[in-house]
Amino acid sequence: MRSSLSCEYCRKAKVKCVHTGTAPCQRCSRLGTSECELARPQARSAKKAARRVQSTLLALTPGDDVSVISSTPGSQPIPSPISSRQAASYLVQETVDEHLTRLPISVILKALNIFTAKFPELRILQASTFIKEYQAIRSKESKALLATILAITRKQCSIVTGDWLRGLKSSETYASYAWSTLSDAILLPPKVQVVQALLILTLYEWGVREYHRAWMHCGMAIRIMQSLHSSRVSPHPLDVSQNNDTDVIVIAVESRTYWACFIMDCTINSGTYNPRMLPMSEMHKLKVPRPLNYTDFAFGFDAASLDHVCTGDLSGLAQSFETIALGFDIYAQAMSFVFNNGRCAPGMCAPQNCPWVPGSAWSQCKHRLEGWRKGQHERLCYPQHSVVVHMTLGHGESFIYLNMLYYLSIIMLHREYFPFLPTANLKPRGPVDPPLLEAEAPPGWWDESARELFNAAEQIACLLQEASECGIPLMTPFSGFCAFTACFLNLYVFRFPSMNLGRSSRAEQLMNWGLEYLEEFQNAWELAGGWIKTIQNSSLLYKRATEDAGRYRGRTRADFETLHQSIHEYRIVDRSDQHLQQINHADHNSLRRDEENDAAVTRQTQASTNLGTAVNASVPDPFPNWWSMLQEVEFTDVGNLWNGMREL
Repeated sequence: MRSSLSCEYCRKAKVKCVHTGTAPCQRCSRLGTSECELARPQARSAKKAARRVQSTLLALTPGDDVSVISSTPGSQPIPSPISSRQAASYLVQETVDEHLTRLPISVILKALNIFTAKFPELRILQASTFIKEYQAIRSKESKALLATILAITRKQCSIVTGDWLRGLKSSETYASYAWSTLSDAILLPPKVQVVQALLILTLYEWGVREYHRAWMHCGMAIRIMQSLHSSRVSPHPLDVSQNNDTDVIVIAVESRTYWACFIMDCTINSGTYNPRMLPMSEMHKLKVPRPLNYTDFAFGFDAASLDHVCTGDLSGLAQSFETIALGFDIYAQAMSFVFNNGRCAPGMCAPQNCPWVPGSAWSQCKHRLEGWRKGQHERLCYPQHSVVVHMTLGHGESFIYLNMLYYLSIIMLHREYFPFLPTANLKPRGPVDPPLLEAEAPPGWWDESARELFNAAEQIACLLQEASECGIPLMTPFSGFCAFTACFLNLYVFRFPSMNLGRSSRAEQLMNWGLEYLEEFQNAWELAGGWIKTIQNSSLLYKRATEDAGRYRGRTRADFETLHQSIHEYRIVDRSDQHLQQINHADHNSLRRDEENDAAVTRQTQASTNLGTAVNASVPDPFPNWWSMLQEVEFTDVGNLWNGMREL
């Protein structure tokens, strides 16, 4: 364990904390983090912890579960390990429960406002209803819901400031409390607060790389919501006492929550390679009401607006939640195409399945995407209209989400057919390694495909940059994935400008913006670490390939399968070692060096041994060690970093 002074933010980011002995450190000063405090990590003494638990147990009532080893007069009961853990958990629960009870309404409202603004895909909380219930009842489900809101709000500390944050506990504490409470509630009669808390907990756990738990909790939320909805709409419900509330706003909250289940199902299951639990056909079959628009949901509205399924005009700015839900359905379809092996799937290279052919799987998805885009008001389209305009209207984050959804779906569709490792002067074209398409594309089709692909990457980078400049930065797992995807493509076209016919003149700047965003994102969510390493290892491969065309001549996507897989992953896993093994194994120069070394060993002469040493020394390769050590990377000046790389 480190013993030197460092701040909490540098510890979480796993980077060296550079300072003069007083706060703030260089990193927090650069990022504008006002809560920087220098301290040495505290290690709790096991003996002290044991004494604390023992003294606590002694203060409990006689009925508490304490295992007594000795009962001789004057001896103290010694708690068993199991009872100690139970008591410690009980104490934490009591402490957090009391903390939530005493929390001022002003703090709750601030957290609620941040959550609603920063997570457009989970705008499911009706503020007045939530506050009214929390003030009047403060049920355990309401407290669990508040705990999840605070857990996810606490993760926004790098972009949200204020003295009120000092009174909050850690995200981990809130998340642990929430799940402990929810674990008792999931098998009870369904309540919408339990569903909402599970959905927020799902998003939190995905961001901290607890993928399996996120997937399981998302599934629980969907099942509970299905039960809740069934009890309302079924002509013969199993339990008539479960859901007889006909209040308009209650129904509206349930409807929005159901659509939030749909959105989270689209994102989580596309990241876990699992089929969706809640397809759009199911939403239509069950006649789940359309979610109210943003304004009507905030104030409450006529019940007649709830009697329609999800059809009609979605062009209004306030209808963004419904539009986002439909967009995620199309995004999930595009991701399903990619994860089902895309063009490499059996029969997908046949003439009738080529992407330009109407009726092909690719064409159908693209047609849906463009139809969704055209159905929106033209004021919702970026870059025709800027982030700053929508920021002034209070819809900035939703505007960014809608456009990121569109451009990310464009990338996923087009990128599948582009060469993973082109040659330096290769112009836009389809696959260069098997399986090859069995028909020729119409003239100009690949040029237009390249324009759409790299323009989408440019627009995502610009969206996130403009959002930061406007003071409404987005730091959600989905926005991080968008930034990572765009950064990779901007790196790609920076190294291979001919793949877009030289039209991406800003690729280097956009790439640097992406890295700056991911560095900041890393302060909020652990997801960023694997994405940054994937970008670094891709840069190593492309730099080598452009500097020496012979190093990877004849290599195909199959030679870099792990790296290729990583560029598609919303559920990122650190596979740096595998990336580097494949990159080095496919390197012809490395193979030649190995052959020369083998020959030198065979001859067993000192001269040949020296020659082998000289050969190895003549091709220095510091990248594998440098690139694979994320903890040593301090992005003090990302632009200079990349410039230095090009000069090596």
